[in-house]
Amino acid sequence: MNELAYKRSDTALVADVGEDIVALNVKRGFTYGMTGVTAAVWQLLAEPRDLDQLCVELLSRYEVDVETCRDQVSRLLEEMIAEGLVERTTGFDRKG
Repeated sequence: MNELAYKRSDTALVADVGEDIVALNVKRGFTYGMTGVTAAVWQLLAEPRDLDQLCVELLSRYEVDVETCRDQVSRLLEEMIAEGLVERTTGFDRKG
């Protein structure tokens, strides 16, 4: 079954700076710093993942309830999509 998932955009230029991540949107000329949970989400998106998979992993790392995690990660993903850093994908087969 194909699920809606998220993946890193191929056009985003990204560099690790210690535990932080810096991304560059060349078209817009902006840089974005990612720390903490934002950096964790970015790292998890090395492979396409759906919202449930992201939250399962984040819930194991951070003290947050499921509803708050889903809400905040959904908002973060939408911001990252708007900035050209993340894309939606539907060619994703969820395992497990």
